[in-house]
Amino acid sequence: MTYRTARPAEGGQFHDRVEALARLERVSRSLVRGESKWLVLFGHRKIGKTSLLREAARRLETARLRFVLFDVFETMPVSLDVFRRFAAHVLDACLVDLGASARANCDRPTDLRAALMASKSFARLPTRLRTELLELGDRPADAALARFALDLPEQLAQALGLHVVVTIDEFQELAVLGSARKADPLPLMRSLWQKHARVAYVVSGSSRSMLTELVSSERSPFFQHFDPMELGPFEEKDAIALVTEAAPKGRAVPVAIARRAYEILSGSPFYLSLFGDALTTLDPPYDDDALEAALREVLFSPTGRLSLYFDAEHQRIVGRSAGLAAVLDALAEGPLRASDVGTRIRADSGTTVRSLERLRDTVEKQADGRYAIVDRAYAAWLRWRGPRGTAVPMSLVGDEAERLVAETLASLGFDLVYQSRASRGTFDLLAMRGRLPLGVQVKRSPVPLRFTANEWKRLQADGKRFGWRAVVASVSPEGDVVWLDPGEAKRGKEIRLTETAAIENLGVWLDSKKR
Repeated sequence: MTYRTARPAEGGQFHDRVEALARLERVSRSLVRGESKWLVLFGHRKIGKTSLLREAARRLETARLRFVLFDVFETMPVSLDVFRRFAAHVLDACLVDLGASARANCDRPTDLRAALMASKSFARLPTRLRTELLELGDRPADAALARFALDLPEQLAQALGLHVVVTIDEFQELAVLGSARKADPLPLMRSLWQKHARVAYVVSGSSRSMLTELVSSERSPFFQHFDPMELGPFEEKDAIALVTEAAPKGRAVPVAIARRAYEILSGSPFYLSLFGDALTTLDPPYDDDALEAALREVLFSPTGRLSLYFDAEHQRIVGRSAGLAAVLDALAEGPLRASDVGTRIRADSGTTVRSLERLRDTVEKQADGRYAIVDRAYAAWLRWRGPRGTAVPMSLVGDEAERLVAETLASLGFDLVYQSRASRGTFDLLAMRGRLPLGVQVKRSPVPLRFTANEWKRLQADGKRFGWRAVVASVSPEGDVVWLDPGEAKRGKEIRLTETAAIENLGVWLDSKKR
């Protein structure tokens, strides 16, 4: 097995979604029994909606039960020509003996006609329907084309003795046609679909607020016509299974590492697959160092695949609004009440509430009244882009003491630099202040600290070998960080760092050592 990062997961690559598949199976069985159902599938981008629908089609499709899988994003910006392409998808699903793909030829009328004429199924269709289909590639993109395309699944199902499940992804984008004062397809859809007895409809989209408005608002033509289904991130056990089971042979991922990836990235199958792919390009064994390296590769790097994805999503979410960007930056640090968000971004309550409303697909209001970013991996990416961003990877991966030291260093203006354990020796962290490198050894106990002679020799040797100024960070059980100067150590049978070695100002101390 391998991690699917560029194409939808199918067959043996498909994980989890047992309940969702069962729901789609019930829709299909009901259709065959004569009851057409409509289903709306909610889910954020890259959560696996396409994979789910493709897998359902693979498992459930038969000679008499066909699936049409259509994505509105195939025709962007949206225009009435979207219905020509929709009709081509319907043809490919229902006329399985076409001479060539209708989708591939819908812009080439002559080739499309030739493909249709080569189909024995096409020859069985009523004369009028055959005539209209032969004109599909030539006819103008107008309301008449929309009506014909939307009624086509039922016409083909009736003529060929089929049942058809039509799925339309990014369905909310079709609302643009109505708002642009073109022929509004939504009322037309409802009036036609209500008469369809051999077709079931599953619509989905990533803009939850727009999709919810379309299917639940009393002003919408689809009010109370759709049954809702939520497709969320994987639960922990299923996320772990994806990361561990899809690993290539000879590169087994420990359960503990897969669990940490889930805790950091959430249960998005896309995020986890990107992580797993990056992790298993490294040589095993896979430990915390490998975890951090993989996260830096995909998320905490300007060219990382997940980082690039979030960058595009961020531009889509905020557009040119500095206010929306400021709200997200504030919430990236953790949940806040609306009043606290306003204080952080220096905006009045009305402006803050309107901004939060505009971000309702990205930000949720929790039960305690605070607002939070839904996607914790996106929130981590936002923090990484901030002024103290270099500490974020370590704050997520290191142990509690290392996280505290990393956050303290970031607050003092240091940049944390990733080094594998093999290339940083006895040091736990490498920090930079300008061009001055600082090797930090973290001790999880309060002052005084004790070292054996061998431990001390290794600390000094590694500092000299790497050319780093060495410092020791003492972290007390209460979480207090004290910086200690190795040059002030007291020597005897053992080496001790006491209160007299404490550094009051780390930046000043480092600058003085340079001189």
